[in-house]
Amino acid sequence: MRLKAYWLRAVESNRDPGITIKPFILTGPPRSGTSLLSALLTRKPNVVVVNEPVVVGDPLMARGQPAQLLRGYMNSIARQIVTRGTVPTKVDQKDPSRPTTDTAHRGSVRRDVKIDIDQSQPLCVGVKHPISFMEFLGELVEGWPELKVIILARDPVLTIRSWRETKYGWQPGLDDPSQGIWRRMYDEVPADASPLAKRAHLWKLLVERGERYRASHPSQVTIQRYEGLLADPAATMARLFTHIGASNPNEPTDVSDVRPQQHTDYKGFTDEEVRMIQSICGETDKRTRA
Repeated sequence: MRLKAYWLRAVESNRDPGITIKPFILTGPPRSGTSLLSALLTRKPNVVVVNEPVVVGDPLMARGQPAQLLRGYMNSIARQIVTRGTVPTKVDQKDPSRPTTDTAHRGSVRRDVKIDIDQSQPLCVGVKHPISFMEFLGELVEGWPELKVIILARDPVLTIRSWRETKYGWQPGLDDPSQGIWRRMYDEVPADASPLAKRAHLWKLLVERGERYRASHPSQVTIQRYEGLLADPAATMARLFTHIGASNPNEPTDVSDVRPQQHTDYKGFTDEEVRMIQSICGETDKRTRA
């Protein structure tokens, strides 16, 4: 409740943060590599990413004005950075000085971590959350024209495999529509589909939602494939830094430790299951890889 109240108070306390901010969100289907990308983004000076605030969806839904609430929250984060020199985020459980690159596998804790910024320069403030921001993507993009959006997508079979094999299990509980903020999406997922097919339809729904808003708001929304990030991390990061308005976007950043993460094959699925997932997601998968 305390964390939810903190989000809700952000609207009323939407004061000037004392620095020019360039806001962005990082989102996409869960287990698409957003934690890794968050860690890479924070390597650029004056770029900050809050990795998965504890409470996001319920406050965004509570007031019916998610863009205004998110703006207030980001301003509060910027004020904390300016006044305290810290930012609240998820960090690696074994090395709290580093942002976590894989929330489920490496383990993470939420901490206020120290950060140094140049207050004479704009601050790119990002918040990363896979499902909550996809749920409210339309309201956020249309309600806040200055907001930039990065949507990360990954091979649907590998994404669904990771859903099944990590601590998240079969979240968000698609077989129980009363669970979680995903409930607004249930009408778009076939009720009579198998559990595996429901996950495939959910991946398709989320990525196509991103495609729709990229088409209608091309200056705000970009879709990045995880596979492209791994294939050419330097060029990918330069493009994303340009998108969010970071200073010197083409200046090289250290990406030497970028390696393929978990789940690089279709182990655990039968050929029939792979064909089923690809029959649902295949065209969307191909479009976003192009």
